[in-house]
Amino acid sequence: MPIKETDLFLPVCQFFEKEGYIVQAEVKHCDIVAIKGQETVIVELKSRFELKLVYQAMERQRLSDLVFVAIPRPQKGQRQKSWKQMIQLLERLDIGLLTVALDSPLKNVELLLAPNQNKIRKNTKKQKGLQKEFSERNISVNIGGTTKRKIITAYREKALELCCILEQHEFVSYQTLRLWGISEKNLLILRNNYYDWFVRKQKGVYALSEKGKQALQEVAFAQVVAYYRKKWQEGGKEV
Repeated sequence: MPIKETDLFLPVCQFFEKEGYIVQAEVKHCDIVAIKGQETVIVELKSRFELKLVYQAMERQRLSDLVFVAIPRPQKGQRQKSWKQMIQLLERLDIGLLTVALDSPLKNVELLLAPNQNKIRKNTKKQKGLQKEFSERNISVNIGGTTKRKIITAYREKALELCCILEQHEFVSYQTLRLWGISEKNLLILRNNYYDWFVRKQKGVYALSEKGKQALQEVAFAQVVAYYRKKWQEGGKEV
């Protein structure tokens, strides 16, 4: 079977978790974001080395000093001219390199290049957006390198939490939700109703729509729904 980018995700994720990082996938279009203290690591996954991967990594350098690319371990060894040229290119661009032994049952990850603290000018706004999205997620359910699959963003996660609360009641008011600890920011999700998951019954009072009920049944959201159903008891009180 052909190698997929998602095959690389779990070994790379575990590699950073063993080093004490908290890891999330698919954060602001980055395949993997790992944070430990003040360090933010970004990893882009690819089933093979190509220039598109280099371009992606260079773009991520606007967000972090520590950017890696991860590819499968080469089956023909590391003495080929093309491999040496790839290493030289990544060294010149200050991009780290991880290889994953997908041809081994252990799927070990090897660090071949570590980036230095580069002096590329950072996009502060995008940096803050990346860190904000990372910090506002409560659970990790995405898989890095995923395509054609719904990503669980922090916003979607909070919207699903509201669905899990509303499914237990005919309708709920802003006042009640505030008493249950829902922030003003998350109450705006009801009013904005981006996914059409809610129905406004009257000012400040909402119920779950048919689309919202369907969202709770979607396989792609199953882990998030299970988490928040467990979190909230009957009556909307937090566990």
